[in-house]
Amino acid sequence: MTLSRFQRLLRVVVKRFIYSQLYLREFLLILFGRARPLVRFKVEADPPSLYLNFEIPAERIPELERELALPHPLVPIRCLEGEEPFHCLTLNVYRVSGLANGIRAEWSLYVRDPDGTPRYMVVEAAADSGSMDPVHVVTRAGRVTHQRVEDRIDSEVVSEDGTRIRARCHLTGSEPRVRTAPEWIEANDYIYWRNGICDRTFYDSGLANARTRRIDVAGVSIEDGTRWGRLVDPVPRNVILFEEAIEFAMSPWWNLDELRP
Repeated sequence: MTLSRFQRLLRVVVKRFIYSQLYLREFLLILFGRARPLVRFKVEADPPSLYLNFEIPAERIPELERELALPHPLVPIRCLEGEEPFHCLTLNVYRVSGLANGIRAEWSLYVRDPDGTPRYMVVEAAADSGSMDPVHVVTRAGRVTHQRVEDRIDSEVVSEDGTRIRARCHLTGSEPRVRTAPEWIEANDYIYWRNGICDRTFYDSGLANARTRRIDVAGVSIEDGTRWGRLVDPVPRNVILFEEAIEFAMSPWWNLDELRP
């Protein structure tokens, strides 16, 4: 049985009306604190998102925790299956659309949350267009570039203090495929910030079973004048490239109402 043109049009109108009313109800619940917002965003495939994972020497851990006054203790983590856990500082550079738009970069550590699970903690973020975050509320546009040029990926991020990191990753076309460690993926479930606020994220198999490749660190050149570069080994432990786009939904500032001053 097929729908007539009138029947189809009627169902389109009913669908739009019903779901618009549901969104209106959700708006009111969020406004009065009875529900949490949920917004979509997408990490684009072009240019590929890049993760540079640096090891933090064990002797620097206590100093780093004191300097940053972190709300949760640092914890070692595996980024790839088969490797040993290590204290990691990640620089992630990517293009995003949806909740925010443009090129973004985040420096992240890994902390143990109150449940004992490793989570991301963003210690600094930068973007080439204005956005929001739970630390600054309104994030001013900065200087971040990330592009694929023939057989390489060039990235440059200017930090809050004016220092910068430049990374050039040469691609051979035969980078081995790798599997990310489950705990590294699950660390995305709650993404903390330095003031203790966390964003809750939801994702599908696009992240859990993402097509990832490992770039040979011998083909990666880095010039790092940022404060973070002085805390880590100069050569990344691994560099991971995501080949496909990843869809997310996020509930921003998830625990804000429960935080105590």
